Amino acid sequence: MSAPYLYSRASSADRTVADPRAAYQSRIDEVAARERKLTRRDLRFVRFRIAAFVLSLGLITLCLGDPEHVSWWWLTIPAIAFFSLLPFHQVCVRKLKRARAISAFHASRLRRLDREFGADVSDGAEFLNDLHPWTQDLDVFGAGSLFQLLNECRTQPGRRKLAEWMQTVCDGDVIRLRQARAQGLKNELALRESLACIPDSAQWATAERLLMEWVYEAPQPMPWWIVVWSLLIGVLAIPVIAMVLTDTLPLKALMIVILLQAPAIALTRRQIRTVAMQMDNVDSALRQFGAVIGVFERHSVEEPAIRDLQNRFHSESETASQAIRRLGQLTKWLNDATRNQFFAPIAWACGLFVLLTFLLERWRQKHGRDVADWLETTACLEASLSVAGYSFDHPDDCLPDISDTHPELIAEQLGHPLLKESACVRNSVSLTAEKPLLLISGSNMSGKSTFLRSLGSSVVLTLCGSVVRAKSFRTYPFQVATAMRVSDSLQEGRSLFFTVVRRLKTVVDLTEQPRIVLFLLDEILNGTNSHDRRRGAEAVIRSLVARKALGIVTTHDLALTQIADSMSDQAVNKHFEDRITDGQMTFDYTLRDGVVERSNAIALMRMLGLDV
Repeated sequence: MSAPYLYSRASSADRTVADPRAAYQSRIDEVAARERKLTRRDLRFVRFRIAAFVLSLGLITLCLGDPEHVSWWWLTIPAIAFFSLLPFHQVCVRKLKRARAISAFHASRLRRLDREFGADVSDGAEFLNDLHPWTQDLDVFGAGSLFQLLNECRTQPGRRKLAEWMQTVCDGDVIRLRQARAQGLKNELALRESLACIPDSAQWATAERLLMEWVYEAPQPMPWWIVVWSLLIGVLAIPVIAMVLTDTLPLKALMIVILLQAPAIALTRRQIRTVAMQMDNVDSALRQFGAVIGVFERHSVEEPAIRDLQNRFHSESETASQAIRRLGQLTKWLNDATRNQFFAPIAWACGLFVLLTFLLERWRQKHGRDVADWLETTACLEASLSVAGYSFDHPDDCLPDISDTHPELIAEQLGHPLLKESACVRNSVSLTAEKPLLLISGSNMSGKSTFLRSLGSSVVLTLCGSVVRAKSFRTYPFQVATAMRVSDSLQEGRSLFFTVVRRLKTVVDLTEQPRIVLFLLDEILNGTNSHDRRRGAEAVIRSLVARKALGIVTTHDLALTQIADSMSDQAVNKHFEDRITDGQMTFDYTLRDGVVERSNAIALMRMLGLDV
């Protein structure tokens, strides 16, 4: 890694960060005043335009009733008033929409601080993968997930890039680069606000595929004489259309122009049809893509790692946003020409079918190979900004320290990122090559599973370059492997124990890869008798540790705690406990040394009314 990234990371981390809740609320209050002002202005424009329309109707009535004394020219007054107000009204409407989008963005961030997730933020459910070694157990995707907590991406490539970071192991240098980018964008609230004002597009499902297919096709240059012929006839068609509309020329003059265009269109019909099909229904996604790139181009950021990405959008002739906007406009015109039955004859006469196809082909020859890089760069910037937004929201969280050579995970006062701060109980943990195993016992609902997920979620956030909810956090870039949420399947004919064993086999198999594994096993080998469970669990744990893996195993079966005793030089026993006071069961979710001394199963059954 180059030195600027290391230095910029430290300088960015030293910045004073405002209280995020106060910053969001202050911005909401500020924009609310502007929104009220724009709403009143919008209402006045509406009233003026309605008055002009009503006046026009009245004048039409007078003209029809007494055409000799009331001239039709009087209609020009309300017409001029109506249409002259239109551009000013449109500006007002755009400003009002922006103000509302800004308010909605900050309100959404306040809800996320309270861990309230709505449908306004994508939850990444499309990236769910039951076979992935950790995403399902650690709530990475889905409603109320880590992805939904971080995601601020406007485009589908950005969301896919963020999802890729959350489910792919990377080296320490890559993590530090992501940290530098996120810290460089951490306080850029205006940038996040500008992106939030860009409307969503529902076309990304097909637009990206069609666009990439088109740009990577072999060049199909159009013969120059066809283009010149179509252009000359198109220039001739403009005055002909105007004179036909004013009855200066007969309609057959327009038909002659259309016939003159026919040879050029006939000779290029296959190319026109192919381009029209490939660029169908992508104009909305292109507009959004160009707008997102434009925001990143205009916003100046000091962080060198971010500037390196921004520089990819610039060339000698035009910027990426200008090129994408031009492509979007050409695509829109071609779509209108091929779909709109009223516009199609005019487009045909003016040669737009040929000329637009020619211009799109020229665009592809000039920028086609840049599109993939623009998409990748935009995706990296959006994913980095999402991580930066999470870092801004949690100024008290720490930036993880990455250990490149020593496999270890040491966290002080670690908490689960998906819990509200007021409900989060923090604990410390240490896993090293010398003490690679932590066996945690405890009663039901005491916090064992949540602790495992706190650790795993923090590692996932670290892979993204994010801060984590801890006072300090140092980790090796592990291959994470979990076995937590395991159930049987009636449809597949799988028992619970079979599913558990298969998942454990996946965890063990991952240790055969070069990267060191961090395993998180919850209630290991649940679903079989205690004797087989004791022998099987010890065999699996010893196998994992022998392969240099580090990890945590939880259980409420006290017999399994003897495994740590038999591996005292490599393992440590910890536990969570509960208390029953006046018939009420309470938990403090605090990790303690040693083995839990009692179980709450009988007490819990009695509390639910069972005679035990």
